[in-house]
Amino acid sequence: MNTDSVLARLFSRTTIIFLFVTVLCLVSASFYTYLEDRKLETISLSAMRMGSWNLAQLGNEASAFDREMALMAAGVGDPEEFMLRYDVLWSRYDYLLTSKESLPTRRHQDNKQRLTALFTSLKALEPSFATRLENPIADWSAVATEWNRQKAAIQQLVIDNFVGDETGQLMIGVEASRNRLANLRFFTLAALVIVFLYMAFAFLFVRKQSRTDPVTGLPNSNYLASIRGVDPARMIVICEIRQFQLVLSEYGNEAAIELARLFAGKLKAHLGTEDEVIQLGLSEYVLLLAPGQHETIEEMIEELVTATTFDWRIHESDVPISAVFGVDPPCEGNCPDWNTRYQQAHRGLAQAHLKGVSYSINNEDLRRQIEEERQIFTGLRKFLKGEPGPLRLSLVYQPIVSVENRHLVTGAEVLLRCRDDNIGFVPPNRVVDLCEHFGLGVEFGQWLFRQIARETRQLYRDLGYRGTLSINLNPAMLGDHLVADVKNLLIEQGIPASTLCMEITEDNAALEFERINQLIDRLHEQGVIFALDDFGTGHSSLEYVRELKVDRVKIDRCFVDGIELDEDKSRFLGSIIAMADQAYMKSVIEGVENEPQWQKVSELGGSLIQGYHAHRPMPFNDYMALLMDPKTGYPTETSRQLAPFTDY
Repeated sequence: MNTDSVLARLFSRTTIIFLFVTVLCLVSASFYTYLEDRKLETISLSAMRMGSWNLAQLGNEASAFDREMALMAAGVGDPEEFMLRYDVLWSRYDYLLTSKESLPTRRHQDNKQRLTALFTSLKALEPSFATRLENPIADWSAVATEWNRQKAAIQQLVIDNFVGDETGQLMIGVEASRNRLANLRFFTLAALVIVFLYMAFAFLFVRKQSRTDPVTGLPNSNYLASIRGVDPARMIVICEIRQFQLVLSEYGNEAAIELARLFAGKLKAHLGTEDEVIQLGLSEYVLLLAPGQHETIEEMIEELVTATTFDWRIHESDVPISAVFGVDPPCEGNCPDWNTRYQQAHRGLAQAHLKGVSYSINNEDLRRQIEEERQIFTGLRKFLKGEPGPLRLSLVYQPIVSVENRHLVTGAEVLLRCRDDNIGFVPPNRVVDLCEHFGLGVEFGQWLFRQIARETRQLYRDLGYRGTLSINLNPAMLGDHLVADVKNLLIEQGIPASTLCMEITEDNAALEFERINQLIDRLHEQGVIFALDDFGTGHSSLEYVRELKVDRVKIDRCFVDGIELDEDKSRFLGSIIAMADQAYMKSVIEGVENEPQWQKVSELGGSLIQGYHAHRPMPFNDYMALLMDPKTGYPTETSRQLAPFTDY
């Protein structure tokens, strides 16, 4: 029988009932002993001595009264002495029946009833005494006979309450109490030993259970909390299952538990004998890894990534499972403590999530990057609140031109630029990712709309410009508030709805076709159009084109690169353009960098081009100067009226 089964039986119903009955018996025995000893407490030796003395005095006073009675019956008694003895006897009765000191005497057996009866009989003789005292020759024989019966009763009462007999009874009771207490102590000691052993085994069982995950049998977070230090030569790795929440929501808790068992088994099978796996939750693990002799840290982690990437079969479906890792590498010299290294591993995990990669190793580059991101985030918060700070956001405009006439500017894509006084240039996607990650996405989107309206409304109000403004939407902007934000911050500020093109990416749509299409329909009613940005870079681009109600497709630069040199690439781009035409979508070709590429796009039927060969991104003033150039053409209110079917 193994330890687990023994410990498990300790918590069985039979064991619990046995302990309950044992304790109940001890409580009952203790209560019985208490009641019996309370009876002994009501009898004290001094109280019995006092009671015996009082009754002895009653006997003496009765004897004295009896002598006077005999003298009176012989005709030689003194009436005053007789009455004195009578009063003394009467007072003794009254004392025994009413005084607090005589309470033990009255409580003993039936003393109170006997004393009351004797006192009543004595008082009944008082009229007879008075009559005979008035007649010196009266006959006292009848009264003496009655008194003799009382005297015999008094003597019997004194004998029955003799202190020696009561002391013997008291000692017998005390001895019985001592025996009861000795037995109770023995059973109590035995019960305490049993309970102590039970508690000791229970403590071991609970301690083991509290430090072991019941699903996988791995050490858990309680065990982790007991760790005070880790060998500096070991790596600390935090591992998390990416798809766990999806499995939990789609297939339920039982499936999630089964996945945790399977994943933990794959981890344990891959690790060495000196490595240790600790489970923080069903989807999160801590690995303490000994360094490989002939492997780099990157190679070891990549092997872990490979070992934990698999297709899981459930309910006739294959679910791709993978993990993300944060690593604190072995350290040398002045190493930080365990808690700091554990925190640094979590920092690597957070960065891996943020970057969308399989793992991130905490090193000097990562620490510098995190510090930069902290500065950028702080600067963003200040900037969006209108407070002075080292970080500044600005907008540039990259013209979109007609493939038939590069001087015809049909609109522009609004692009973000960011600069920090301490860091320098900050990539726009880094700014957007930080805004999304730290909950500033909505505020950033509203600032973007306000800034666009502030810079461009002069073109639309005063110059009659009707070129399209293409605005990238980050995920946080794709909410129900988007319709109100577009109306309040753009349209009502002077930007015609028909000139607005909202660009969404496949990642932003996140397969929520129904919700995104509802937003598109509501803005279509206003006259706003939509474009699918970076088409072709995702895994399900055709599905997005089919499902989303977009008006334009922006073909990513990766499909343009090399088309002037490779006929296969050229034909593939042509097929994408043709697909967009067949879906009644206008295509915008991004990344056209030279004249041969331009010519190829023109031959393939592309209509709009955005790339460095036409124009680089430029500040608004330069964009306005470009439009004011006599050689530049652009859509106006008049040109749209003359050519109503031309889509710019």
